[in-house]
Amino acid sequence: MRFIVCDDCGGYYKLEPGESLEDFAECQCGGHLRYAQSFEEIIKSRNAPTKTCIHCGARNRETDTVCFTCGEKLRRVNRRIGDHPAGKYPKTRVKRSYPKKHVSILNRISFRAVFAGLIFLFVASIIASFGFAGSILSTNGIDVVRSLGGYIIVLILAIIASGFIASYVSGSVEYLDGLLNGGMVGFILSVLLALLIMILAMMVDVAAGILAGLITLVAYALVYGSLTALGGLIGVWLRNFMESN
Repeated sequence: MRFIVCDDCGGYYKLEPGESLEDFAECQCGGHLRYAQSFEEIIKSRNAPTKTCIHCGARNRETDTVCFTCGEKLRRVNRRIGDHPAGKYPKTRVKRSYPKKHVSILNRISFRAVFAGLIFLFVASIIASFGFAGSILSTNGIDVVRSLGGYIIVLILAIIASGFIASYVSGSVEYLDGLLNGGMVGFILSVLLALLIMILAMMVDVAAGILAGLITLVAYALVYGSLTALGGLIGVWLRNFMESN
C-alpha cells in the first residue's frame, strides 16, 4: 500500500493500482507531493520539523536545502505541519491533474460504479412503474394525467440519481471523471433500449429496424446521457464539498 502525502498541509491520497506520483501535479493547497509507504509514515511526517521559506512562505521538508516553490535557499524553522488535532488531519486533498502522462477514458471509468448506477435505475423504474399502474386503476381520467406527470418526474429524478450514484461510488474527485462515470450509465441504457427497439422493428422490416435502432440510440443517448452526466457532476461536487468541510 502506497500513499502520496503533501509536505505543506499534511493531506494524503491512497494510490490506486497503476497510479504513481507522476500522475499528480500538486496538492490542492499548492504543496509539494512525495511518496509515503505507510500511514504511520504519514503521521510521522506531519509531526516532523519543517523548514519555512523566508522568501515565499512555503513549507519544506527538514532535509530540503532549497525551496520547492521558489528555488531559494532554506533556513531551519522549528515548526510542525498544521494545527490539526490528532485524528483531524485533512484527507484526500490531493488534486489529480495527470500532467505527465495520458490517462485513457477507460481508466477513468469504474464499471463497477456504472453497474451500481444501472441497478439502481432498474429497481427505481420498476417501483415507479408499479406505482403508476396502481394509480391508473384507482383514479379517474383527470388523475391519470396527473399520475403520468408524476411518473415522468420520478423517472427523470431516478435517471439523474443513477448518474450521481455511479460518480459517487467510483470515488471521482474530478468533474471529468464524474461526467464520464455518470454519462456511461445513460449511454449503456440507451444502447440496451435501442437494441430492444431494433430487434422488435426488424421482425417487420430489417432495414427499418436497423434505422429505428440507430435513431433511438442517438436520441436516447442525448437525453439519458445528459441526465446521468448531470448526476455525475453533482456527485463530484458533493464529494468535494463534504471533504472540504
